[in-house]
Amino acid sequence: MAQRILSVTPVMGLVIRVMVVDDVAVQRMVMRRLIGRHPFLEWIGEADGAEKAVGMIETLKPDVLLLDVQMPGLTGLELFAQLKDPPKVVFASAWPTYAVDAFTLDAVDYLLKPVSPERFASTAERLERLFSGEQSPLVRHEPMDRICVRTTERTIFLPLPTVASLKADGDFTWVRDVQQPAILACRRIGEFEEILPSPPFIRLDRSLIL
Repeated sequence: MAQRILSVTPVMGLVIRVMVVDDVAVQRMVMRRLIGRHPFLEWIGEADGAEKAVGMIETLKPDVLLLDVQMPGLTGLELFAQLKDPPKVVFASAWPTYAVDAFTLDAVDYLLKPVSPERFASTAERLERLFSGEQSPLVRHEPMDRICVRTTERTIFLPLPTVASLKADGDFTWVRDVQQPAILACRRIGEFEEILPSPPFIRLDRSLIL
């Protein structure tokens, strides 16, 4: 079953048209409600499978696909990879396993289910900046190739390619590097999220960045 419902486009302000693709009806409803929390996001339709979504994408021409990864038949990753003129995409999955593949396809974000309103708000803000042509003041204009990690005893500069993950621990963050033991940094994980390039880094939940 595929459904299409068009809402009224606001006359003023930014409007980002979003289409949801997920084989689970409850998940589609959740995403529709999350979209409805943000006035600049407009839900324009939904499909319950990747194969059925192809025709709807061509017809509706969404600005953004909110795309489930694991679906019967064609996966969300396979669907997006075969689109000739794809819109922006946000992938959603119950598993972090597919995050690397998602960002290889230039995903705007990767959401871990169940998606909280707070986590979706971060995605919505990212989309708003992207479509309004604005850059966060924290976005660096020069390539970032290493990160400064300050502990209670020293300051370390780690090459970004060797940083495997960051995990929150109260007001501190465990930084796991492939070349040495985990380092306890004197910085909240939210501060790391603001300075790390995304992709390749993505905050999967409140306590973990991969």
